[in-house]
Amino acid sequence: MKKTLLVIVAIASCTFIQAQNYKKVFYKDQTVESKDMRISLDDAIATDGEIKFKMKVKNSTNDYIMYKPSESSFKLDGKSLKPEEKPFIIRPNDDDSKVINLKGNYKKAADYEFVTDGFYKISSTAKGVTVSDFKLPASQNEITAGPFVITLLKTKKETARTDARFKVKYTGDKTAIFEPNKIAMKMPDGKEYANYHSDRKPQVLGKEEFEFEVSWKEIPKSSGDMQFVEMLILWRDAFKEITPEKIPAQTLTVAFDKDMSDVKNK
Repeated sequence: MKKTLLVIVAIASCTFIQAQNYKKVFYKDQTVESKDMRISLDDAIATDGEIKFKMKVKNSTNDYIMYKPSESSFKLDGKSLKPEEKPFIIRPNDDDSKVINLKGNYKKAADYEFVTDGFYKISSTAKGVTVSDFKLPASQNEITAGPFVITLLKTKKETARTDARFKVKYTGDKTAIFEPNKIAMKMPDGKEYANYHSDRKPQVLGKEEFEFEVSWKEIPKSSGDMQFVEMLILWRDAFKEITPEKIPAQTLTVAFDKDMSDVKNK
């Protein structure tokens, strides 16, 4: 029995020493799945200055999933350490990825755990805050709608294209979401046209001001010449203040890949 324990200790010590001596430590890819999503941690490495991996998230729901990386934690060296990446949103039945990075020298840790706190579900049908239509040319530069203050920074109206740049400040204490795909523009004939930047991803708004642009291109002249006519920006449900539903955290063990580390450090 004592000999068996000595062998186990010797193997563990050997792995620990090897992990310390590598310029880069490589880890095996990990995946965990629930009814709401699939999370993969790929290409994980550790160096003298950082430990990082690419997190891939597949949203399996008809709702948005928001992730706040700063609520997750690395369990290593007997400590619980949190990354400082910004939140991001995964659209319904879509996928996205982000590199999660923790600064510091942690390559001596052969295996570690990552706890996926910080995932939330947001209803895709949640109503937005009512915001007054915005005239271009502008009759005012700033409007307030609930906890949102929206300010026009600059605008350019031409026959073939109209651009307007805004900033928004969120003053509430819940979670604020901005969805560019909700914004449209109404011409004098009553016809509406989608924002040219409607393919841009939803944003989680923090306390800092956030700038965004709306654009319309090559509107049919039968609807009016954009350079001269009055246009109305329709915000619809672009700005939302919500209380998201927390998704239970899961723990992944990120395992040291000795074979890969040996090959990559030759």
